[in-house]
Amino acid sequence: MDEFQEILQDFLVESFELVEKLDEDLVELESRPDDLELLNGIFRVAHTVKGASSFLNFDTLTHLTHHMEDVLNKARHGELSITPDVMDVILESIDLMKALLEKIRDTSSDDGIDVAACVARLDKISNGDLSGLADATAAQAEEDKKAEEEEAKVEEATGTEEETVEEEIDYDNMDPDEIEAEIERLLAQRQAEDKAKREAKIAAGEEVPVMPPEPSEEEPKKEEKQEKKEKKEEAPKAPTPAPVSQNKKASQNASAEDPKAAAPAKRAPATVEQTIRVDVKRLDHLMNLIGELVLAKNRLIKINDDVEERYEGEEFLEELNQVVSIVSLVTTDLQIAVMKTRMLPIGKVFNKFPRMIRDLSRELNKKIELVISGEDTELDKSIVEEIGDPLVHIIRNSCDHGIETPEERLAKGKPEEGTITLKAYNEGNQIVIQIDDDGKGLDPEMLKQKSLEKGIITEKEAQQMSDKEAYTLIFKPGFSTAAAVTSVSGRGVGMDVVKTNIEKLNGIIDIDSEIDKGTSIKLKIPLTLAIIQALLVGVQEEHYAIPLASVLETVRISKDEIYTVEGRSVMRLRDDVLSLVHIGDIFEVERILDASEHAYVVVLGLGTSKLGLIVDILVGQEEIVIKSLGEYLKGIEGIAGATIRGDGGVTLIVDVVALMDMAKETKSTQITASAESVVTEKTKASDYTIMIVDDSKTDRTIMRKALEPMGVTIVEASDGQEALNLLKSGDHNIDAMLIDIEMPRMDGYTLASEIKKYNRYKNLPLIAVTSRTSKSDRMRGVESGMVEYITKPYSSDYLASVVQRNVNFKPEFL
Repeated sequence: MDEFQEILQDFLVESFELVEKLDEDLVELESRPDDLELLNGIFRVAHTVKGASSFLNFDTLTHLTHHMEDVLNKARHGELSITPDVMDVILESIDLMKALLEKIRDTSSDDGIDVAACVARLDKISNGDLSGLADATAAQAEEDKKAEEEEAKVEEATGTEEETVEEEIDYDNMDPDEIEAEIERLLAQRQAEDKAKREAKIAAGEEVPVMPPEPSEEEPKKEEKQEKKEKKEEAPKAPTPAPVSQNKKASQNASAEDPKAAAPAKRAPATVEQTIRVDVKRLDHLMNLIGELVLAKNRLIKINDDVEERYEGEEFLEELNQVVSIVSLVTTDLQIAVMKTRMLPIGKVFNKFPRMIRDLSRELNKKIELVISGEDTELDKSIVEEIGDPLVHIIRNSCDHGIETPEERLAKGKPEEGTITLKAYNEGNQIVIQIDDDGKGLDPEMLKQKSLEKGIITEKEAQQMSDKEAYTLIFKPGFSTAAAVTSVSGRGVGMDVVKTNIEKLNGIIDIDSEIDKGTSIKLKIPLTLAIIQALLVGVQEEHYAIPLASVLETVRISKDEIYTVEGRSVMRLRDDVLSLVHIGDIFEVERILDASEHAYVVVLGLGTSKLGLIVDILVGQEEIVIKSLGEYLKGIEGIAGATIRGDGGVTLIVDVVALMDMAKETKSTQITASAESVVTEKTKASDYTIMIVDDSKTDRTIMRKALEPMGVTIVEASDGQEALNLLKSGDHNIDAMLIDIEMPRMDGYTLASEIKKYNRYKNLPLIAVTSRTSKSDRMRGVESGMVEYITKPYSSDYLASVVQRNVNFKPEFL
């Protein structure tokens, strides 16, 4: 039994690998029917699968591939031509081959799939009888469609019946003994049904797989090991290429009939590639561990910077720097290596479209050429799996609505064959998938009219809508421009699925079009969903991370540039009018209006929609590791997850799609504030208050003596922590601060950084007074928010002039 399973596994892996590229090769063969090398390669695939399936007694698959082989063999010897009608039958047989392989993978048997009709058409082709071939193929396709619908109805009815039976058993009112007895009865019933089916097959002369003996009670461990082994031996749903050493077994079985024919075309000589299958869950776990390691590395770097500043000149710092650099380098390399293990070429998705285009061309009676480029571009496995359906909908839409019929194209002066271009390329930390067609293009006025008829938009919205915004109407649920419902389109579903799936991947859609020139759709998707580039912003003491893919630009504007239109704040950004909303209003963060004359605006873009998000501070760009919020906090509107900063703090990650929806319903508080509403008018020096922060009483006295003649009020603090507490208390309206750098509990740099976190103190002049004179100290002072840097010793007049310049008032002694 083990030996059979091993051979079966090898057969399935090799067969799926061989068949995977057949659709693409056959479509290419239809355009180049004289390419003997390509035809020979296709023939060898059929021959190899036939030989291996015959050895394993899969009679249905052997029967089908034998007749496929006959047709392909005559074609390669020039005895028949590969016409579109002939290709329809060959492609139908390929679909049946795939279905049989999937059936074998799931049940270890190829029973239950009828190939007789297809085999009959293959025989007609082999015998040179091509009459009625197209009609027969179409009729068979219709029968298959009806059969599928009937099967779906039966499954639905069966499911309903099973659910009804389930409902009749009231487990809640049964005691444990009754439940156990009921389970034993159901198991016995199922075993009896299985036994009856097997006996019926044996009576009919069918081959039935030998069931392994049931394990004895004395061998539970052996049973457990066997179950684990059988699970490992099951074929995967989407087989990956197997090692050459594994492929040899099935090939050798096939080569018993024709050793030369069994070998694939142009196999690379003497190169043995070692591969191993790894459960995706293990890769996900490894990615999570790498994320934790990246966060730990960021914290280590920050701690190293702090230690380096505090113990400048110490001998151990060089060794510490070397260790931190090595850890940082190795962690980065490890992160890249683990991410690459999850990357797949997008060609895995692209390769199925030539066949789809070919079938749609036949069905719609159009001539369409598909041009593919960039198929080697790599994406995270999870994204590759999700991107297939959106691309199918877009390309089907381009074929049905975009590309015109040959007659229409000739009348417009175009070549009768339309072209759809599918390409992928890197753009920063994103992958762009672009789908272009040279069809009729989108008519914005027609799109608006259709949307009005279906109640998707209002008259007012239609009047205010730009052409670019009108193009996005095709993504609205229920929207369709088709005159009639067909098997290709017309039901008003599909393109809305595209929008939903792309936004779920944190991607954006950009669409552009020109009437009678064509349409271009760009899907911009992040390389991976685990680690992203983000813009960190702040409001009061809160920090938020905005995915950089959705950030178009950041601007610093004067509050005079903010206007109110119909109760909403707006600004003019070049030729556009941009809606504005404060991030604090969206997330209900309590904030204090300040008298600052400027504001920071983050311009967010999602397709054609734009929003200006006002923030208090721009922290900077950073690569962040996405963490879920856990079971209790998940589902918070506007928040996609969280990340951990280098200092150990937690930053929430903004869900841009939800945020832009929330912004429409958010009532903005007053964004601008006059100086009179925030600051009381000060007319004399005694109205101004200066805080002196120094742990040395002598130094505080010197500074106080220098400032007292000016007539200002003076407040003193012995260290940074005391100064911060005084500010928080609000007992004093401080106009400027003189700060020493080296102090216990909290030094001057830290104090300055903490003060700048508060919106109300963002413009408070902070003046460093220290004996530190190095350039690096001055730079750090500027970075922490200091506006002036006074080095000791200094004159009283100089200190007074610096304070007067920053507070901007006329001293009483002048």
